[in-house]
Amino acid sequence: ASGSRPQVTAVRFSPPRIALHPWGCFRLGRRMSGSRADFFFMAQIAEQAERWDDMREYMSRVANVGQPLEVFERNMLSLAFKESVNARRSALRELRNYVGAAPRVEQYQAKLQAELGEVCSSLIGLLPGLIDMADPSDVEAKVFYMKMRGDYCRYLAEYQVGEGNGIAEAKQAYEQAMELATNGLGGNHPGRLGLALNFSVFQNEVLGDKKAAIQLAKETLEHLSKEAPDPSDPDGAANADIKQILEANLSLWRDGAGDDGTQVEDM
Repeated sequence: ASGSRPQVTAVRFSPPRIALHPWGCFRLGRRMSGSRADFFFMAQIAEQAERWDDMREYMSRVANVGQPLEVFERNMLSLAFKESVNARRSALRELRNYVGAAPRVEQYQAKLQAELGEVCSSLIGLLPGLIDMADPSDVEAKVFYMKMRGDYCRYLAEYQVGEGNGIAEAKQAYEQAMELATNGLGGNHPGRLGLALNFSVFQNEVLGDKKAAIQLAKETLEHLSKEAPDPSDPDGAANADIKQILEANLSLWRDGAGDDGTQVEDM
C-alpha cells in the first residue's frame, strides 16, 4: 500500500532452552548451594511455562547469591529479562497508535512505562556485582554484561523512563563493551556481533547518528566476511542470524528508512 513503512523480517534470537535436571543442583559438573539450586530449578520451570516475570525473579535470586554465573546461567538471566521487557516494549509500541484517543490510554501507557522502568532498573542494578565477580580474564562475560547494561539503559531511553533517561549511561556502556570486544574477541564472535548490532541501533534510533550507525554496521560485516566460516562452529547459526539483521538494518538506513519510526531489529 502507498505510504506503508518498509519492514524488516524479525529474526527471533533466544538462548536455547536448557533441559531440566530432576534435582536442579548439578550443572556442568559443579554443585550449587541449596538455595541457589532451588532458584535455578524454579527458573527452568518458569521458562517451560513461559512465565517470564517469574523466571526473571528466580534468576535475579540466582544472580544475588554472590557467585559468578556460568555461561548457561548468563543465558537464562538474559532470556528471562529479554522476554519480560519485550512484552512491555511491544505493548508500548502498539499504544502509540492510540495516544490521544482517551485519557485512560495515557494512564495505561504510564503504567506500562513504570513496569518497563522497574524491569530495566532491576537488571541494571544486578550488573555491577556480576561484572565484579567475573574472572578478570573472562572478556566474553564482561562484554556480555556491559552489552546488557547498554541495552537496558537504551530501553529506558527509548520510552523516556526515569531521570536522565539512560542515554549517557547506555552510550558509555556500549563504548566500553566495544573496546573490550574489539581487543579481546574475534571478529566472528557472536558476543561481538550482537553488541555491534545493538550499538548501531542505539546510534541511529536514540542518538540520531545515522552516519555512525552505518559505519559500525558496515565495519562489522566487513570483519565478518574476512573470516572464513567454519561449518562445525556451534556459533554459526547465531552469526548468520545477526548478519542477516545487520544487512537488513544497513539497507534501511542507506535507503533513508527508519527516520520516521520504522522499526529496525536488534538482539
